[in-house]
Amino acid sequence: MSQISVRTATAVTLTVLAVFAAAVVVRADDARVVVRIYDTGTGASAMRAAAIRTASAIVEEAGIAVDWRDCSDHGAQRPCQNRRARDVIVRIMPTFAAGTGARRDSVEALKSLGDSELPVGFAVIDPDTHVGEMATVVHDRVQAVARRTGVESSELLGRALAHEIGHLLLKATGHSRTGLMRAVWTDAELTLNRREDWVFAPLDRRRLQLR
Repeated sequence: MSQISVRTATAVTLTVLAVFAAAVVVRADDARVVVRIYDTGTGASAMRAAAIRTASAIVEEAGIAVDWRDCSDHGAQRPCQNRRARDVIVRIMPTFAAGTGARRDSVEALKSLGDSELPVGFAVIDPDTHVGEMATVVHDRVQAVARRTGVESSELLGRALAHEIGHLLLKATGHSRTGLMRAVWTDAELTLNRREDWVFAPLDRRRLQLR
């Protein structure tokens, strides 16, 4: 084979490899879950960043790669301009708004089982398509529970974010008996701070990976 043929063959091979590598990158980016956070409740970027780190560690421990985008400044940042229909949207609201109809699909932090309080967060899932529309975490409830239990506000906010994101990724409003996706978090559980209570249970991890 002549030197020209060798160079041509090499160039073609490199081009094919480059195209293949680009396709792999596109597929990897396409598969990554994008979570967009809109905060109108805390007004504290440091607390929000710490909460996102907590939520990120919980979700990624379950084997889910996530691209977190803090879009709190009215979505003005460049990463927030590139939106996909299937992006996961989570808002942090100042307080619980009556009339949302979200109590059934919420997570509650209670002094003890049997108590009744407003939810820490809730997710909205389309009943027909089972596609997650939006999740909400309520800032003043997070603050109240954090003060009551001595848990860091950012830690509790991050756990709530991960729980609600779990609903949107699982495309389900139901709750689990164990792990992060429990419907009720008691003060005793928050104070004990057992690791298994604040990660996805094994069955939920498998379901997330299949999704």
